[in-house]
Amino acid sequence: MTGDFQKEIRNLNNGQWYWIASKVLRAHSKKIGPSGIAVYNALASFADSKTQGCFPSRKTIARVLGLSRKTVARKIKILQELGLISVEKTGATYRYLLLEPSKKGGKLTPGGENNDHYQGTPGNTNNNQRTRINNNSKRANKYKGFIPQSRAELLACDLAEALNDRQTLSIYLLYAKRYPENLLRKILGQVMEIPDQQIKKSRAALFHYLIQKYAPKPTKDFRD
Repeated sequence: MTGDFQKEIRNLNNGQWYWIASKVLRAHSKKIGPSGIAVYNALASFADSKTQGCFPSRKTIARVLGLSRKTVARKIKILQELGLISVEKTGATYRYLLLEPSKKGGKLTPGGENNDHYQGTPGNTNNNQRTRINNNSKRANKYKGFIPQSRAELLACDLAEALNDRQTLSIYLLYAKRYPENLLRKILGQVMEIPDQQIKKSRAALFHYLIQKYAPKPTKDFRD
């Protein structure tokens, strides 16, 4: 037991964490199910700390969690019906807002955890879990072998996917390291709200332009 006290405990001051209300687990976990809790946690990890809003695509959430997009979509609907999140379509993507949880939820659409579609194969539970993790890594490999290991890297993947500009992921990785997440999310939201007919080149090109126009210059070299 003495050795346990000598281990380094997690640091809650380094920005590499997020929080969810314990009320979500106590009052809603049975209705949401394990995969629903996972989806809610994914949204919480993407959410801006001030606005509690985020723009991750359902494909990105599915890739991160190792779930099917069908399961992610269904769980998002349940979270919305329970009043835990609000969902607003902005252009070609969705904006999610995490709401103050209440003990009472709305009318719930039938459908339990048995209907979840994991990216795994039937058989031993532990093997299924390993299969889901492996498949999750394979889906991430479409970014030229890149597997996100941090929130900034997940943000970069999400920006590239939302703007349909996966071939230049390296630029978004630089953005994610160089600029605050809330600024990048705000500019992304503005770009995605513009109607298609008003886009001259592409949403990605407009995003790059707005970054250069509005983003503050970093105080130090982003390669440090």
